[in-house]
Amino acid sequence: MMSKLAKVILGIVAVAAIGCGGGGGGGSSSNGDSGNIFLTDDLNTGYDHVWVTIKEVSLGKVGGGSTVVFSDPTGTTVDLRSLRDAQGKRFRFLSRDNGLSGQYDSVSVVLDDDVVLFTTGSSTGLARTFEGAVGGEKTLTATFSAREFGPGNDDLIIDFDLAAWSDNGTQVTGATILATADDVDFGDDNRHDRDNFPGFISGLSGTAPDQTFTLTRGNDTVVVQLSSDTEIHRSGGNGNPVLANGQHVVVRGHFDAASNMLVAERVKITGTSDDDEDEAFGNVSNIDGNAGSFDLEVLDVEDFLPSGDPIHVTTGGQTTFRNNAGVTVTKEEFFAGLTAGAQVEVEGSYDFASNTLSATKVKIEDDGDDEDNAEVTGATSNVDSGIFSFQIAATEFSGLNVPPGTLITVQTSDSTEFRGLSGGDIITKVQFFTSLTASPGQLAEVEGNWNGTVLTATKAKLED
Repeated sequence: MMSKLAKVILGIVAVAAIGCGGGGGGGSSSNGDSGNIFLTDDLNTGYDHVWVTIKEVSLGKVGGGSTVVFSDPTGTTVDLRSLRDAQGKRFRFLSRDNGLSGQYDSVSVVLDDDVVLFTTGSSTGLARTFEGAVGGEKTLTATFSAREFGPGNDDLIIDFDLAAWSDNGTQVTGATILATADDVDFGDDNRHDRDNFPGFISGLSGTAPDQTFTLTRGNDTVVVQLSSDTEIHRSGGNGNPVLANGQHVVVRGHFDAASNMLVAERVKITGTSDDDEDEAFGNVSNIDGNAGSFDLEVLDVEDFLPSGDPIHVTTGGQTTFRNNAGVTVTKEEFFAGLTAGAQVEVEGSYDFASNTLSATKVKIEDDGDDEDNAEVTGATSNVDSGIFSFQIAATEFSGLNVPPGTLITVQTSDSTEFRGLSGGDIITKVQFFTSLTASPGQLAEVEGNWNGTVLTATKAKLED
C-alpha cells in the first residue's frame, strides 16, 4: 500500500532523504497547460528512513496569489530516504494538474509537524517535530525562475535540501527546500517508483488487455495505460474483475514521463472510496504461522508514521487472508504460502507505542519467481496430452484483464500439483489429463503465473 491521495490536483514524484541538497527535474511531453511536480534530494548515509507527511502543495503566482495543486487533509506519508538508491535519485509520481494558467515563481509544501528519523542501522525511530511549526504544520517555501506550465515545460522538481536539516534531540531544525526544472535522470523510466493511486474510472477505451482510462481523484485526472502485464483484482473476490466506468479502483504503477500516463502494474476494483484503515507494504520476515504473525520491513505506509522497522503484524479472527490472485484463502493456506522476503500488503489498526499493526486484511503481493498471480475456473477444451496443455474458458477469474469467456491457454509441468474431483485428493498428471479427455467441457480450477498469453499452472483441480 502506498500513499493515500484524498484530493490531488498536480503531479508529485518523491525522491529524498537526509543528505546534501541538489538536483531537479526535466521537462516531458504535455497536453495543454499542465503541471507535474516531483520531489528529490541527494543524500548522505546517516539515516535509513526519514518519514514525513505531505498535506498540501501550492504554486505561487507572479504578482501575487497562489494555486493549490495538491491537497490531502489526512496527509500522504513518504519515506524520503527510501527514494534514493545507490544509482542516484528516484522519482515518485503523486498527481497532475491539467488546468494551470499564468506564470508561477514559487512553491510551498505543507508538512505535518511530526517526523520520524531512523539513524543508520537502528530499528527504532526517533519521534521529532519541526522547529517553527504552526498549528501542527510546517510550511517550506522555495522560489524558482518565473515560468508558465504548458507544452514542453510542465515539470517542476522540489528538492528537499536535507543537508541543511539538523536534529537537536527534540526537533528538526533548518528544514528547507529548493526548486528547479532540470534533472538528467528524470527521463529514465527505471528511476520512477511505483505507487498506489486510488480514484474513479471514466473514459474507458480499448479491448482488454490493451486499455486506457481516466483516473479521477478529487479535481485531478490522469490517464492510465493497461497491458497484458497488468493484473486486475476485485477486492473481496466477489465477481470477475472486469473494468467499467464509474468504478472506484486503486491503480498500482508508475508515472511514465514520456507519455504523461500512469503505467498500471495492477488494478484493484474496490467499489468504494471510503478507507480509513492504516496500511503498510513491505517485505516479510520472522513468520510465525501458529501465532498468525510476522514482521514487515516497511517499504511504504499510509495514514501512519512507523515507530520501528520492521513493524510487527498480528492476525486474528477478524482478518481476511488473500493470495496473490486476490482470492480469499484460509489462515493456514496463507501462512503455508508465505515465505521470508515475500512482499505483502496489510490493512488494519497501527499502535505507535508497540509498533504493532493488528491486521484486518493481508495479501501476498510478490512471492518470488513462481508467484500465483492468477486464478481461473471454467470449462476446459483443446486438451493436448502430448505437451500436457489445455484451454480454459474464463468463467470465474482473478488477476487477469480479459473479457469473461476468454479462452486461456494453460501449460502444466512436472511441478504442477494436480487434484481430482473426489475430495480434491492429489492425482497424477496422466490421471488429470485422462479425465479432461474423457469428459469434454470438464470444469477445472487453475492457479498459476499469467504472463498475458499463457497461464503456467502451479495447481490444477477438477471441478464438479
